[in-house]
Amino acid sequence: MDFALTDEQAALVEAVQAILRDHTELPQSARQGFHYYDARLQALLEENGFLDAGREIGPLEAALVTVEAAKIPAVVEVGASALVACRLLPEERLAGPIALIGEGRLDKAQRNLPIAKTALVESGDDVVILPVDPDTVESVETILAYPYGRFRRLPDLASARRLPGARSTLRQWWRVALAAEFAGAAQSAVAFTVDYVRQRHVFGRPVGSFQAVQHRLVQCHMIAMGVHFLALRAAWSGEPLHANLAACYAQQHVRKLLVDLHQFNGAMGVTNEHLLHFWTYRLRALQSEVGGLHEAALDVARVRWGSDGPRAAGPGAERAAL
Repeated sequence: MDFALTDEQAALVEAVQAILRDHTELPQSARQGFHYYDARLQALLEENGFLDAGREIGPLEAALVTVEAAKIPAVVEVGASALVACRLLPEERLAGPIALIGEGRLDKAQRNLPIAKTALVESGDDVVILPVDPDTVESVETILAYPYGRFRRLPDLASARRLPGARSTLRQWWRVALAAEFAGAAQSAVAFTVDYVRQRHVFGRPVGSFQAVQHRLVQCHMIAMGVHFLALRAAWSGEPLHANLAACYAQQHVRKLLVDLHQFNGAMGVTNEHLLHFWTYRLRALQSEVGGLHEAALDVARVRWGSDGPRAAGPGAERAAL
C-alpha cells in the first residue's frame, strides 16, 4: 500500500504545521491547569480555511488537519467542524466551535460545550442542530484535557432545526474525528515520552537505553500510528465499518498508553507540571465517546455480519467472513 501523501496533501499539512508551530508552548499560567483552550488559534484556523478542508477538498484532508491540530497541548476544536459538520451539511457552514452530544446525554457534562456556538445532538434517528448561548452553559471542572460544561437548563429540542435520519452519518464521522484526534494526541504523547527517557538517567544510563522500556514504547508507537492510518483510511473510504474499526482500535488501547507513558515519565509523569497529561487525558476523554469501546465493537459486528452476528449463518461462517 502507498501511504505517501500527494503533493497537495503534503502542502496542506505543512501549512497547518506552520500555524501550529507558534502555539506549541502554553502560557505559564495555563501549565498548572487541566486544559487550555486557544481561542486565538481557533480563529486563525477558521480564518485560513482549514476548518473547511472537508467541504472544499475532502474528508481525508480534513482528517489530516484534525490529526495535526491534536498534536499540540492546547485545545482547538477541529474534528467536529472539519469532518462531522461537513459531512452532515456539505453545502452549509455551521457556526463553530461545535460540540457533539450523544443520545440521552443532554443533562451530562459535554466536551467542548463551554466554547461551542453550535451543538449537534443525537435524537432518535435524527440529528438536532442546537445554537448554544454561552449564558446557558456552566463550566464543569474535570481532569480531562478538554473544556467540559453542561446546560444550566435542558434545551428544547422540539423547537430546534432537525436533520431527519442523519444519526448514522453523525456517528460515523464522529468516530473518524475521534480516531484522528486520538492519533494526533497519542503521537505527541509518545514523542514527548521518548524525548524524556533519552534525557533521564538512572544507574548511569538513559532510561531509554533499557530494552524493556524500548519494547513498550515501540508498542505505544505502534498503537498511535495504527490509529493514525485507520483514521485516514476511514476518512478516505467513507465506509462505516472503517470508522467503527478506527474508533474501536483507539478506545481499546487507552489503558496501555496511559500506564506505560506515565510510568516512563516517572514521578513527573503524574504531576501537572509535566505537559504529558494534556495529551493522555484527552485519550481518556475520547475513550467513552460515541458509546465507547463496547458500542464501537458491536457496530463493527453489525456492519460486518448483520444484526444476528456471524454464528447465525452456520459454524464455518465466521472464518469465511474473515
